[in-house]
Amino acid sequence: MLSRDAVLEGPLPAEIQALFRICNEPGYRPLPDMLRRLEAKGWIDTAGETHLVTLTGRTVIER
Repeated sequence: MLSRDAVLEGPLPAEIQALFRICNEPGYRPLPDMLRRLEAKGWIDTAGETHLVTLTGRTVIER
């Protein structure tokens, strides 16, 4: 799947749950496949082993 296709697909329930858990559970580590999907959609950035939810990712959670 191309990254632009992933963005057009919109959020899946599992992705919303993963974003929520990244924000609220400091020890939560999503599976690598989920991290790739969230990064492809621009909802998280990864710095080292820290996953940062972007403003776009926050918007997805708050909708």
